Amino acid sequence: MEYILENKELSIRIESFGAELVGIKDRINENEYIWQKNSKYWGKSSPVLFPFVGSIRNGKYQYEGKEYEIKTRHGFARDNEFKIFNRGKDFIEFVFEYSKNTLEIYPFKFKLFIKYTLKDRSLEINYRINNLGEKEMYFSFGAHPAFNINLDLDNNYEDYCIEFDKNEIGNSKVLQEGFVVPNKEKEIFKEKKLNLKKDIFINDALIFENVKSKLIYLKNKKNEEIIKFKFANFEYLAFWGVQGGNFICFEPWDGITDYINSSGKLKEKIGIRKLESNKEKKYDIMITV
Repeated sequence: MEYILENKELSIRIESFGAELVGIKDRINENEYIWQKNSKYWGKSSPVLFPFVGSIRNGKYQYEGKEYEIKTRHGFARDNEFKIFNRGKDFIEFVFEYSKNTLEIYPFKFKLFIKYTLKDRSLEINYRINNLGEKEMYFSFGAHPAFNINLDLDNNYEDYCIEFDKNEIGNSKVLQEGFVVPNKEKEIFKEKKLNLKKDIFINDALIFENVKSKLIYLKNKKNEEIIKFKFANFEYLAFWGVQGGNFICFEPWDGITDYINSSGKLKEKIGIRKLESNKEKKYDIMITV
């Protein structure tokens, strides 16, 4: 089911399936800022990544002497129905809870809350993960919103850039068949500006670790069209798109896809997070257009 938040300037659309953001539309000029799910290129708009980011090597992992099989990329929360937890005039909050089915592939009891709040020309998204079990819980988490690259007679993909709030080293992890190659990086940009080009994601996502900036911008270099993106409590920042798909994904991650030499043991997984019993972990992003 689709839900709508509106004010005088923006209209926000969220689907209960995956609690996925599927629209940020300017009510004045009719611009749509979110990618509109074209399955020819990519059939999502803004999935949530939980309880894993990326892929699990061989589709299996071990925890406390038992092997679990999970074939889906980026966990499973994005492929499940969320329930309404709370709702007001300018916000809506969803919840997804463990079940018998999730326990078969992920042996932890959890609740995942996603709250969308509309503030003037900004959308704030708050994530909360609760460990309901008696033992510590191991997980990764990430956001994955895709923003439209508006192409017309006057614009092309190369007119756009990503600008960082602070100077960065700009070295990306190297991927091989979707998995990280250990101790290997490639310089993608320097200082503050990452220029887009059509083949920039030919080798999959660009993944940067320990980015100093917590504020980045998607800019059109010709007309200064801007999307402002703030994020908090994430260790990694990734960018991704597909050639021919006129979008760019901003992906703050707390966790990372498996390394090619991963042991398969959950507690040894690179980037895995640990949450104590009855504790909560929070993440936040804000999108301003």
